[in-house]
Amino acid sequence: MNPSEKTIKLYKEEYNCSQAILAAYAEELGIDEQTAIRVSSSFGGGIARTGKTCGAITGALMVLGMKEWNSEVEKEEAKQHVYELSNKLMEEFRDRNKTLYCEELLGVSVSTLEGRAVVKANNLTVKVCHRVINDATEILDKIIQKV
Repeated sequence: MNPSEKTIKLYKEEYNCSQAILAAYAEELGIDEQTAIRVSSSFGGGIARTGKTCGAITGALMVLGMKEWNSEVEKEEAKQHVYELSNKLMEEFRDRNKTLYCEELLGVSVSTLEGRAVVKANNLTVKVCHRVINDATEILDKIIQKV
């Protein structure tokens, strides 16, 4: 199963977008899946359903940080490397989707019960979230393979 398929499988199991991405890479990162799920649990719905930065992005950024942080170099150099890769990921995601924000991607506020009802009624988790989770995973894989 490729990473995109695994992230969608986890998302369909009712994990949030951030959990799905981080958990899909857990084994590769040397952590267990349940730890990944717990660590990323607050990041769904644009960070705790605030509609801010999409959980697919925050999950992908966690993967990049865990995968690319280099403890063998000075901290400032390690941070710079991760920041550069993170900015590439966010830039390409924004180019594809016009925004990094959950609320803008969905076109509705997820911070209210009414907004979440609209998401459910219009099947936006499939129509929108599956696509952006795939985008984030595809971009993440491309960046990781180039490093």
